[in-house]
Amino acid sequence: MTNNKLIKGALILAIAGLIAKFMGIFFKIPLQRLIHDEGMGIYGLPYPIYTVLLTISIIGFPSAISKLISEKMAVGNYLAANRIFKVAFFMLLCIGLATSLFIYFNVNRIIAILNWPQETYYSIIALAFAPFFVSIMSAFRGYFQGLQLMTPTAISQIVEQMGRVFFGVGLAYLFIAKGTGFAAGAASFGATIGGFLGTIVLILYYLKYRKRTRVSSIGIAKVNIDNTCSIIKKLLWIAFPITIGGILASVMGLIDSIIVHSRLIETGYTAEAATILYGRLTGKAVTLMNVPLTLSMAMTASLVPAISESFSRGSLNELRKKAALGIKITVMLALPSAIGLSILSNQIIHLLWGKGELGGDILRVLACNVLFISVAQTTTAILQGIGNVYLPVRNLIIGVIVKWIVSNLLLMTYLNIIGTVIGTMMGYIIIMLLNCFELKRLIGFKIKILDSIIKPLFAALTMGIIVYLVFKLTLHYLAIEYIATILSILAGLVYYLAITYIIDGNLLQV
Repeated sequence: MTNNKLIKGALILAIAGLIAKFMGIFFKIPLQRLIHDEGMGIYGLPYPIYTVLLTISIIGFPSAISKLISEKMAVGNYLAANRIFKVAFFMLLCIGLATSLFIYFNVNRIIAILNWPQETYYSIIALAFAPFFVSIMSAFRGYFQGLQLMTPTAISQIVEQMGRVFFGVGLAYLFIAKGTGFAAGAASFGATIGGFLGTIVLILYYLKYRKRTRVSSIGIAKVNIDNTCSIIKKLLWIAFPITIGGILASVMGLIDSIIVHSRLIETGYTAEAATILYGRLTGKAVTLMNVPLTLSMAMTASLVPAISESFSRGSLNELRKKAALGIKITVMLALPSAIGLSILSNQIIHLLWGKGELGGDILRVLACNVLFISVAQTTTAILQGIGNVYLPVRNLIIGVIVKWIVSNLLLMTYLNIIGTVIGTMMGYIIIMLLNCFELKRLIGFKIKILDSIIKPLFAALTMGIIVYLVFKLTLHYLAIEYIATILSILAGLVYYLAITYIIDGNLLQV
């Protein structure tokens, strides 16, 4: 993969990811106003268990499919590439259907085991058949990424999110008269409709590109085509450690949905108040935190094949340079995002959800996680790129244990729901540090303190001061909070780009 193609693919996925994330935010704004914090809690509770089941089913397969197909395409074996896709497609279709049926027939059992409010029944039912469509989309996305075609994946992500937004809000509005729980379930059904629409888009792209590969396959003998069992074994071998890592990352969120509600009730909160607090965490704070994480995930996706390429050639110096660049860009994106979200936590929530809305106190602390999660993701990708797929799994297990212990202890104190945010932070700090230690041990990699930490930190901190001052001055003279918020964000962005160019112009060129 050439550098230009690598950057182009990452850029396409990053733009699509940002569009999808912003659409998700604007989906939750009218939804929150419609069903309020309690409804958002009911809406948000089933998602972690849904995510874990989905992760178990399919998370590692797009990467596995992509890797196997790209290997065959590199030597012009189009028939073998298509064979891999067909086997993977059928396997994921069966897995997705089984996952959907499991959720559908175990709704009441899930509610009882996790001690969730009975109102979550409709949300779980509404999500039940989303895994079926998501599994099919995963097969197609792995296929296209193996062909180094990122546009189909990007377009399907946007269409999927559009379906989720428009149908989710529309159905919630139609059924709000039936109660908050029913309306939350109707909103959840938007995810299933979005999955269906995204699947249709990918099928259309597949029909278009299949004609090209058929033409390219003419005259190629049917040699070096693996049988079905061999393909399945290869897919599982590659997907398994990625799946385990994905499960552990999802467990971070699942821990919150399992312990937050019950622990808050134990400390004296009513069930309704506990659900409202959880709704503020997942419906507002986590939603905003996930926006900058989209950028780091896109950068990570483009970094892995570059690291793998250098490692396979035995070029250790080149590998270290790419690793350093990946971490440097990650910190450059994550630090200003974390500081900006923390300083303007209340103001951003007021801007998006309305004056007087709560949740800024949660976001102020949660924003710090942007840095630690981003660096943990990047270092995990580097370890996977050099072939150490199980070390990140071990480190994630340790991080999850730390998260569980800290969250349980702090939830029982005056910190209440902030305790689980701190627990998440401690878990990812441990993962990040362990990953960095392993990189130093395996490839002699050391983070360049000046370039990767001090310079971005100076730029981000001074940007934070500018943002704060512009907000206060604008609010003083205009007395309109949302205008002051927008102007301070723009001022911070301009200043950060300028100061970064002054202290490290090469970084912006990258």
